[in-house]
Amino acid sequence: MAITLKNRKPIIILSILFAVCILIEIFVCNADYFRLKNDKKYQHKSYTLDQLEITNADVNTKRGTITYKREYGDSVFLHIKEIDTNIGSVFMDLKIPDNVLEYVVCYTDEANANFYRSFIREYVTGVERKKWFSCHLSGKSKQMIIRLDHLEDDYTFSLKEIQINRPVPFQFLVTRFVILFVIVAGIYIIGGTEFFLAREKNWRHNLILAAGTGIFFLISILLYNNSFGDVKLNLMYNCDFTDALINRQLNLDIEVSDSLKALENPYDTSVRRTEDVDYAWDTAYYKEKYYCYFGVVPALLFFVPYKLITGTYLQCNIVVIITYCIYMLFLDITLIKIVRRVMADIQFGIELIALVILNATINIFHFATEPSFYMMLYAVGLMFVAMGFCCLVFWYTGKQTNKLLLFFGAICLSLAVGCRPPLLLYTFLIIPFGIQIILKKRKKCIADVIVLFIPYIIIGSALAIYNYLRFDSILEFGVKYQLTAQDQVHGTSSLYEVPTLLWLSFFQPLHFTARFPYIISPDSANNYAGHFFIGTGLTSLAGQTPLLWVLFFPFLWKRWRTNFNIVSFGILLFSAGVGIIMLFMIMLNSGVEWRYTSEVAPLLCIVAILLTANIIREMSGETASFLIRCLFLITIYCFAASFLRAIAGPFGYTRTYHPEFYYALESACSFWK
Repeated sequence: MAITLKNRKPIIILSILFAVCILIEIFVCNADYFRLKNDKKYQHKSYTLDQLEITNADVNTKRGTITYKREYGDSVFLHIKEIDTNIGSVFMDLKIPDNVLEYVVCYTDEANANFYRSFIREYVTGVERKKWFSCHLSGKSKQMIIRLDHLEDDYTFSLKEIQINRPVPFQFLVTRFVILFVIVAGIYIIGGTEFFLAREKNWRHNLILAAGTGIFFLISILLYNNSFGDVKLNLMYNCDFTDALINRQLNLDIEVSDSLKALENPYDTSVRRTEDVDYAWDTAYYKEKYYCYFGVVPALLFFVPYKLITGTYLQCNIVVIITYCIYMLFLDITLIKIVRRVMADIQFGIELIALVILNATINIFHFATEPSFYMMLYAVGLMFVAMGFCCLVFWYTGKQTNKLLLFFGAICLSLAVGCRPPLLLYTFLIIPFGIQIILKKRKKCIADVIVLFIPYIIIGSALAIYNYLRFDSILEFGVKYQLTAQDQVHGTSSLYEVPTLLWLSFFQPLHFTARFPYIISPDSANNYAGHFFIGTGLTSLAGQTPLLWVLFFPFLWKRWRTNFNIVSFGILLFSAGVGIIMLFMIMLNSGVEWRYTSEVAPLLCIVAILLTANIIREMSGETASFLIRCLFLITIYCFAASFLRAIAGPFGYTRTYHPEFYYALESACSFWK
């Protein structure tokens, strides 16, 4: 009875919120349905093809087709006259040869006697709601023009009819309702219920954390299946490089053109383009041979065995989604293990928030929507990093006599270097813990050091030999000799680049618009006269994850120093320093690109989470509830930014390859259209 009375208030509040969300879904998200349902001022009218005035096209009324002719003009105009009623919606029944047809609507109303105003809409095959568009005009309209721009010559589509004020269909979208309820209910329960404010965790808390990770898995797979995931590509890495390794040769079996051999500087991108030189893009060119400068480890572990077993080439996009999901799983386990080791008395709500923010920051949605082979090296490398540190954390916090965990962790971290050399910096995080163990165990730690170093020595020596046989240097992986967007042989970096690069990669805020997907890439234009690369779809770290700003709050560091010993403070500061050094090295060597920051994001994010959690865990009562709710709002933003930026994508794969999914999502979000 006591438990029932104790839980009655949360249940009542959640029930009220549930009912409110249902009402919002019914009456707000479907407002256009009710607006047109019984309002007599919206007179229903229908227009067939022969009732429209069509310009710059050949019209076949018998077949119901319209064919654009470029010789007639730049655009096709579908002119609807004598409307003489308020327009609440327009329904078009079209059959188009492709998936998406964008059009411009020009209209008149009582405030615009001529075609002064217009707006853009899309007709999408497979999305029923996109047959309609809603209007909120000023009084009655006399005319409307639907203008089709940028059509190819002889573009043909069929038109059955256009209806004015046909009722918009009612749609109760369960997914939209669930998202709304999770947000509003989450704001209440995460800072107002004992379950989320609990400092002692049980299996139910662990189940919620597992569900949080699982939701990220499901969303990532959904995005993957509705983006680039079904496109099969035979690329240099999964084909030419795989064949070269199977044939036991280091160079690629690609013929080098005489025009490339004749160049004085073959690495000059401008010369290759202006002189129309035939060359293999994104390969390393050295002594008149092509090589692959991307890490060899994924090829040896995945692509070569797959080709030998199946006889077919393994697609890079499959490797990306699988390994990045594994990476996120081990990263989440490592995060929770660290948090509970360092701050066992932390509120459970902060643990859940930390997990969601971290998963949003590492951009798993971006890797799922655009899983190109460039992403593959990052996904595999980061998977090994997370697996390695997961093993080391369990070894450090458990029985340190378990040499197998230590050995496997070292193998994973050393293999990560064979995917992406910058990941070697993660190994430096072992140093402060190693010093502690050496001081604690003294002579007994010799065995641990040997076990730790064996994989590094073996794998490091193999990579050094591999590099030397190709480029006459044990430290050169081939990046210097790449034939890509910039000359790495003669190009130089300068510290003067740092402010611009740091702004673009870390500090620059994202931009917001009123058009789906609402969050877009910021402007990367700058007037720096120098040599660095800026990728498309730029998303800065702090712009996507505002929590990272806490790294620059001295009082949080001071508070950590007060609550913990100097060793713990040094480890946290050292970790942040490694992340910043890694960011600087990546910027100066590669430039700025969304995927580049994925290697730095988890490290800096975990440090920011620990600093923030240390403050909130000391609070209690209303203060703790308020801060946790504020942190939850930041979490919603981080999740939304990660998801919507991935949907937009630098290359827009979701909209290009699966427009029915993209525009169905757009219709759900922009329900007022």
